[in-house]
Amino acid sequence: MDVVLSVLKAAAGFFVVMAVWLGIQAFARRRGGCARDRDMLDYMLHGCGNCLHGGNCEKSKERSL
Repeated sequence: MDVVLSVLKAAAGFFVVMAVWLGIQAFARRRGGCARDRDMLDYMLHGCGNCLHGGNCEKSKERSL
């Protein structure tokens, strides 16, 4: 019985941590203007994460218009 109780406590703790993390993400998305279906980190980098194209990037040209 103690094992079952320990597993339930661990599962409840996991769900609480995940709920807090999802709340933080929702707050950051709302504040930053990121849509729900977009990657938050990619959105903050304007789609240029790990890009090797540098100055001749089409996205940087679009942003400068």
